[in-house]
Amino acid sequence: MGTLTGMNIADRAWTKANEATAGAATRWTSAEALMWLNDAQRAIVVQLPRANTVRATPTVVAGTRQTLAGLGLTTGIGISDISANYNAAGTVRGRAIVKSEKSYFDDALPGWHAETATEAKHWFYDDTDPLAFYIWPAITSAAGKLEILYPALPTDLATISSTISLGDEYAEAMQMYLLYSFFSKDATYAKGAQTAASAYGMFQGLLGIRGQNLAGGDKATDAKALGA
Repeated sequence: MGTLTGMNIADRAWTKANEATAGAATRWTSAEALMWLNDAQRAIVVQLPRANTVRATPTVVAGTRQTLAGLGLTTGIGISDISANYNAAGTVRGRAIVKSEKSYFDDALPGWHAETATEAKHWFYDDTDPLAFYIWPAITSAAGKLEILYPALPTDLATISSTISLGDEYAEAMQMYLLYSFFSKDATYAKGAQTAASAYGMFQGLLGIRGQNLAGGDKATDAKALGA
């Protein structure tokens, strides 16, 4: 969690867009800014999952296949690592778990789904099934736990005065997403669509992502379009 509030970020965006600040904005209201700030946080995590990595030690379910929802990790959007077994209390780290290729086990050990033990040794992940993973062997204990690192959707800001859920290092990217949203609303006006595209390109650039539809061609042009 950061230290900045949604209002801190919205004020900067309103100022850059030559709009009134501190709740007095009429062209793009505080209610709209709050909605778009929450959109910004989610967009950042979807494009840069490590922006909100969570550690958990949930109790496994029976069998080799585990899902984030089945483990109670309902905000998860993927899996970064399954690092170790843990005791029932989630306080003592056990055997490390090594990531392996499911296809290897399918070929070399066709009956691997039926094997059980007190701790897992390997885990597998399939990009086509991003909210699930497999462990081998399946854990026999009903209280067996795993240490999981996973990217999670951030908690929405309840009000525009709430503290942002991501680190402060993402504040500028959130500001650019706000500007993108501001000018997308004004896309029918002169230069509205172009300025929105420039802001989104800068948002992607701040995340280290090359925008496919970057308007203007370079950061200097984008900054000029935004009045920076």
